[in-house]
Amino acid sequence: MKIAQVVSTYPPYRGGMGRVAHEYVERLRARGEDVHVYAPRYSHVLADPDYVHRVPSPVHIGNAGVVPSLYHRLKGFDVVHLHYPFFGGAEPTIVRKAIKDDQKLVITYHMDAVAGGLRGAIFRAHRRLLFPWLMARADRILVSSKEYAQTSALAELPWALERVEVHPFGVDLERFHPGDEPELRERLGLVAGVPVILFVGGLDAAHHFKGLPVLLEALEKIAAIPWTCLVVGDGDLRASLQATVENGPLAGRVRFCGSVSDEDLPRYYRLASIHAFPSTERAEAFGLVALEASASGVPSVASDLPGVRTAVIDGETGLLVPPRDVEKHSDALKLLLERTDLRVRLGEAARKRAEAQFAWEPLITRLQETYRAL
Repeated sequence: MKIAQVVSTYPPYRGGMGRVAHEYVERLRARGEDVHVYAPRYSHVLADPDYVHRVPSPVHIGNAGVVPSLYHRLKGFDVVHLHYPFFGGAEPTIVRKAIKDDQKLVITYHMDAVAGGLRGAIFRAHRRLLFPWLMARADRILVSSKEYAQTSALAELPWALERVEVHPFGVDLERFHPGDEPELRERLGLVAGVPVILFVGGLDAAHHFKGLPVLLEALEKIAAIPWTCLVVGDGDLRASLQATVENGPLAGRVRFCGSVSDEDLPRYYRLASIHAFPSTERAEAFGLVALEASASGVPSVASDLPGVRTAVIDGETGLLVPPRDVEKHSDALKLLLERTDLRVRLGEAARKRAEAQFAWEPLITRLQETYRAL
């Protein structure tokens, strides 16, 4: 099959949608499928393979880019797989489907678009005026969890739920695995025996919902307990967040590590005693970082959000707490810091569940079956 993956961001940009699309592209190509990816050209990327196409975007705001040429570029594909939301890219893709109905269209509905101010008003107008028309053209709508679909904008379109298939995202179980990292621990100057709390997430405006400020407030309440927090991620919000930490009571306890390499990222998970996942909005629709922590044998303290409840099982692979609830986040972190036995039990269960339900290869097989059924 000739398959096009259409997505608003793509590696080296760090973001969940792009990472999922990248896994699909590379794993499908490894199975002999002719797969190409189309993403807006926000900046020049060196050494892209010839099947990665950065499409000029005359107008873009954040991760939304208008790419009208997609209409012509998608000619000749058997299946077009659109990763939504992609404002400015979804529209020409759907127009092509409306005119060329023999080309099959699969949409992965990653999340509801959530924002405040003018962007939020635009999102709401789009949801009211264009969203039903877009979804009506899809031959299949894929979601990472049934629960998220039933509480998302899709639930406002009962006919759309009839086209939904649940396709969870996966994790590389060979890359992310339990272990120890004495060399990295020494390089970072971490004190032996002091638990490490790990936060992994974008620190840019597009990832405003990742909830690092909530975590920082929660950590202030347990400052009397020994711990070190590592923040892995970068973006335009990092400077202000880092300045707040360095000028406050958490100075020296919370360390901003920046954007670490793909090679080093699994090593940071193996350093961790607890993974902190304090997202604040339902824009957090699943949680690839929670899967990476689980595969590494590390329990998560996560926000109790639809979709996230698929990645983290409360009391089994981690602890769920109400979003934005600083006290409950603090209590959960304190419990795991004090109860080593509970940390170990939850971490071991998390690894077993990752092996049983989130290995990539069976999930890619299911994706191929969906394409072939069309």
